Amino acid sequence: MQEQYSVGIYARLSRDDERAGESVSIENQKEMLARYVREQGWTLYDYYCDDGVSGTTFDRPGFNRLVQDATDHKINLVLTKDLSRLGRDYIEAGKYTDFIFPSLGCRFIALNDGVDTIRKNNEMLVILKNVMNDLYARDTSNKIKAVKLSTFKAGKYVGCYAPLGYRKSAADKHILEIDPVTAPVVRHIFDLRLQGNGFRKIALILNAEKVPAPRTFYYMAEGRENHRAETPFWNDVTVKTILRNEVYLGHMVQNKTGTVSYKNHKQVSKPESEWIRVENTHEPLISQEVWDAVQRMDNHPARGRSGKSGTVSLFGGLLRCMDCGSSMRYMRDYRKKASGKEPEFKSYVCNRYASGGKNACSSHYINQKVLTQIVLTDIRCKAMWAQNSREKLRERILAQKESAGREKLRTLQAELSAIDRQLPELDRLVQSAYEDKVLGKIPENLCVQLLNGYEAERKAKQERRRELTEQLAASRENEQSVDAWLDMVRDYYDLQELDRPTLMRLIQKIEISEKYTVDDHEERDIHIYYNFVGYIEV
Repeated sequence: MQEQYSVGIYARLSRDDERAGESVSIENQKEMLARYVREQGWTLYDYYCDDGVSGTTFDRPGFNRLVQDATDHKINLVLTKDLSRLGRDYIEAGKYTDFIFPSLGCRFIALNDGVDTIRKNNEMLVILKNVMNDLYARDTSNKIKAVKLSTFKAGKYVGCYAPLGYRKSAADKHILEIDPVTAPVVRHIFDLRLQGNGFRKIALILNAEKVPAPRTFYYMAEGRENHRAETPFWNDVTVKTILRNEVYLGHMVQNKTGTVSYKNHKQVSKPESEWIRVENTHEPLISQEVWDAVQRMDNHPARGRSGKSGTVSLFGGLLRCMDCGSSMRYMRDYRKKASGKEPEFKSYVCNRYASGGKNACSSHYINQKVLTQIVLTDIRCKAMWAQNSREKLRERILAQKESAGREKLRTLQAELSAIDRQLPELDRLVQSAYEDKVLGKIPENLCVQLLNGYEAERKAKQERRRELTEQLAASRENEQSVDAWLDMVRDYYDLQELDRPTLMRLIQKIEISEKYTVDDHEERDIHIYYNFVGYIEV
């Protein structure tokens, strides 16, 4: 007597299968398999479908429901068009056909492949088909990766969503163009950072201003609602990602992430050495000057801390005690005035003195108004000097830099030359160890020990050589740095008011000495260190 079968038809279509045309469509799979069920006189229990899902993963909604119904004995036969519909991972597919389905008392048929788990001597066919499907998945994955890498190297944008501030060109989706709606938001974020605000503080400001989050902007442009369970608010991670994205300089940096393998689609970060960077692919949103100033803030001494008012003081984080090296603490008189106006008494003192008293250091007290005028005057003077005597100022800065770094350069170059002599000697020692082992002069375990030691030393020296090369290259970039600074500072000759963004663009730090007496009057040293060029002696 023929067994009565309650059949579950499983159909799957991946993005890659869509290229094969209508023959593998979900509807055609269902129609063909349903016809076969009727011809056999079986009962069709239900269809289980996964549309647009890769066969290299077995965590699929339709497939999970199929397995659950087989476990609950609602179905006792699983029918697919071929083994590749079940999956393209031969280990996982074999686990279901050889163990899970049989243990549930469930027959499995892959119609076009002639696979039927109740037939004898069917195991080899199933294994061969599963391996072939797995190889097909790997080959397809490699081809897709090759196409993506080629697209990355051509400087074409690849992504579902354009970065905030840009939109995909209507003529070519791989080209970015500035979005007039969202571009001001990006510039606002960079301005907030220049004012000394941290990533979280910027997110709080944007939320208070009711600025939509990036994904909300996307759905607004599409003219549809965002039904995903995503927060509509800004957070520090989103802000940080924007501030570190070179796309806003007009450069395309891609291939930052990838999957673990063609079987495991989990996204992982790739090392920077594998990133693909193509410059000047689209119009920049942010100038190089602003970008450099913002990037310096990550390790800049002037990140500052917000006070009771929630804002960072003008010179917050920029000032250093010239004697002990401590930062300078912002002081403010919060006593109410009769007029109700904001108190004007603002100053800075040595933080070590403020914390530990005169035994730790002296106060180094300086009034903010006085310091503002000094710095403003110095910036104007340097700007006028850059305009009127550019070459003379350039020569002075380069001579000062060369004098300070000449001995360091000699030391770096000597160490690099020594390593270049040692690396070939290590290669010779490796070859000698191999030869001694072959000739029987040394035992194998000693050879392995020697080779491991030589290899470790070679890697260490190669890494040190890379560091030295980078340091020497950086020192040779002095001229470019000086030229960039001269181009930047010359525009500030008529600066009327000093604000924090300007300070962050121009100045790295300011050292304040304690007052001292010269010819019966007080003096003090104030050293202003500019970005790119440092302290310029006059």
